Amino acid sequence: MRYQTWGPKDGGLVVALHGYQDHALSMMRRIGWWEKELPFQVLAVNAPFPVPICAADGFKEAYAWYFRDTDRGFTIVSPQETALRIYELLQELEVAERPIVIFGYSQGGYLAPFLGRHLRDLRAIIGLGSGYPPEPYKHVEPTRVYALHGDADERIPHDSVREAHGLLLKSGFTGEFISFPGLKHQVSHVAESTVRRLAVESFS
Repeated sequence: MRYQTWGPKDGGLVVALHGYQDHALSMMRRIGWWEKELPFQVLAVNAPFPVPICAADGFKEAYAWYFRDTDRGFTIVSPQETALRIYELLQELEVAERPIVIFGYSQGGYLAPFLGRHLRDLRAIIGLGSGYPPEPYKHVEPTRVYALHGDADERIPHDSVREAHGLLLKSGFTGEFISFPGLKHQVSHVAESTVRRLAVESFS
């Protein structure tokens, strides 16, 4: 797995998981974190499976974390398998035991609880433009789960995500649903200060 890491190594670690047909560096540039001085260390990981996008000027770099269609019961690579590979990477880098916040966008947010179940000191999951199905969270010790979502998200409906996140809170998790007016299904700098604040609060 390829990754980028920067920031102070004596505090918390934010593991950033990009969305489907995206890559780590692109996500970090769009949120405004690439090579920026932050109060925590960032580990931005590239998903292992190439799914390049065909554009007018050639193919663009893009990846996926897993391949499955729950409606048809069809799975090539499960999120459990990929989450375990990421956890093994954290062990190799000797950061698996540190306080960790997972920041996942879209498919990366769906992957977050599968990774979170392996982490001894998981402080929070921050999802952006993602969903919160109950099943994978059954295997995660109750922690903070923050749902950041645009009310103009055209891919994952805002209101259904609010409802799913509310059910998660009723099951024992803490956290908050935060809505961004006019935000579509995208990583945007408008969410940067909120993600940063929630990460810092989770490490304190």
